[in-house]
Amino acid sequence: MRAILISKHLNVLQLNAMFACRRFRKAIQTKEDTLGWNCRFKVRGRQRDVETRLIEFYKPNSMKFHAVNPALHARLEIEVIPLSRVQTRIQVVSVLEFKTLAALLLVQSMKLARSKFNQRFKSRVGKLAEFISRMPAA
Repeated sequence: MRAILISKHLNVLQLNAMFACRRFRKAIQTKEDTLGWNCRFKVRGRQRDVETRLIEFYKPNSMKFHAVNPALHARLEIEVIPLSRVQTRIQVVSVLEFKTLAALLLVQSMKLARSKFNQRFKSRVGKLAEFISRMPAA
């Protein structure tokens, strides 16, 4: 997964929970032993820093992530539903919570361009599914 993020020009640093930034720790309110990453990327010409944490993992069915930025909090839930021996459905749910006026404007612009945003989102989730399907079974 880290290789995918780096290929998209994202700076990714895996966190040791002991060194997590205090303001992010207060905002996310999770256990100290969770897996996390500091990510840095550009959106609309500005550098963004996001701390992402894996907050729940139920092998092999679901994962829940929480991403924290001073302006925006996001929850991402990925659920894998087996349909048959050779077919699986991936359900992805994302929830955005804005904390500043600028983040509110970003969320509102995403709502206005919902169909285009949903199309991009489905495309990227499809690419993730293809990547997962090519991985060797553990």
